[in-house]
Amino acid sequence: MRTTQESENWAVEFIRTDGEDQSVEDGFASRGDAEYYGQCTWSSPGGRGIEQVRVRQLPRGPWMPVAPASVCGGIRL
Repeated sequence: MRTTQESENWAVEFIRTDGEDQSVEDGFASRGDAEYYGQCTWSSPGGRGIEQVRVRQLPRGPWMPVAPASVCGGIRL
């Protein structure tokens, strides 16, 4: 779920194994939503090459690591 004016704002950072392509997606309404998005992206075929996923509350929260998921959306990967 993406943010509204009254909601929190969380970001997900993807760190790739090559160290070059880091990307950040923001606008998540809760830590749980951000972690779920990060885990599902990491465990999908498009997540190959991702070494670490972290989340943080914007604007200045600390980055917190996310564990990889073996299940995403009720489907075991």
